[in-house]
Amino acid sequence: MRAGDWNEPARLALAASLLAALACAASPRPAAAPRYEFFGPADPDRGDPWYAAIARWQARARADRDDRNPAAAPPASPGSLRAKLESFRRKERRALAERVMRWAQSEAWRHYRPEEESGPDDDPWPTFAELLARDGDDCDGLDLIAFELLRGLGFRKGEIYRAIVRRARDGENHMVTLWFEDPADPWVIDSTGAVTERLRRLSELPGWIPTKVFDEELQWTVLAR
Repeated sequence: MRAGDWNEPARLALAASLLAALACAASPRPAAAPRYEFFGPADPDRGDPWYAAIARWQARARADRDDRNPAAAPPASPGSLRAKLESFRRKERRALAERVMRWAQSEAWRHYRPEEESGPDDDPWPTFAELLARDGDDCDGLDLIAFELLRGLGFRKGEIYRAIVRRARDGENHMVTLWFEDPADPWVIDSTGAVTERLRRLSELPGWIPTKVFDEELQWTVLAR
């Protein structure tokens, strides 16, 4: 091809290619990312200007956490930061609990293992490690999907518990997780969907009666008021 045969777009494309090649050749190689030891010992005797300020904040934060009682906290003023935080947290945690339950139900049917039982002593409930090792169980084990996921996703100990509920019409028992956002009316999170397929409060399920509440350390008997 003769020089006169080059049209304007072709000449521009060639010039751009040459400029890009020159830029790549001239640009220095990126320096290696610095490496840090993030958890070196803090020593106030070595002129650390932040040590005292951090220590003061830590002491106040521990006291605030230890003394915090949500039930005794003053009501948040409408439009205040406290009110906005609480509203956002409730909304997001409920959405998260709903997603956990939907995912648990989508997996439970794949890993359901029916077991014959005639009483509490005839069907030893698996631990979470045993559930994973067996790759399945009935509702007594599959409830741990939601229970452990919620714990792992930040729901605090003291608000998430396992529970046994009894169906009023025939006495059938089922295992669910209760989330005590409201201490008087917890949310029911059901990994298998036998009690409810969506996030609902216990008061919305009048056909089911709670009988036991427990975690790894403590258990309680539910009493009718």
